[in-house]
Amino acid sequence: MKANRKRSFFKSITWRVLGTTDTFLLSLLIINYYSDDFHWQLASSIAFLELITKSFFYYYHERLWNRFEWGRSNRISRIRSFIKVLTWRLLATIDTFILSMIITSEITWAVSIAIFEILTKSIIYYFHERIWNKFEWGRY
Repeated sequence: MKANRKRSFFKSITWRVLGTTDTFLLSLLIINYYSDDFHWQLASSIAFLELITKSFFYYYHERLWNRFEWGRSNRISRIRSFIKVLTWRLLATIDTFILSMIITSEITWAVSIAIFEILTKSIIYYFHERIWNKFEWGRY
């Protein structure tokens, strides 16, 4: 079963809402842990730029995975979901690290945000995949 473009688009949107919220909260906590000042603007900037970059990256990651039949029959296998988590997390973490470095100019903050994001978003993404796999809409 493959996914049409509308399914990929809406799946991208639901993931971005979850992912951007997670990035904002993680950035806010980490930046303010290391800093004496409250920097909600930096966390907002990281989250906003990530919203733009990762919306494109996620959509094309979905479309690329749609080309592979491995782990897909009547249902999507858990191992396929897990491997998708790993490939997405690698791409997304690099993106977050680069954006965090550009915005904050602090390597410690950028590394911390990227490391914590690996943990939180891997879990969130896995469940996002599993929930979407329960819906047949947009498959052919």
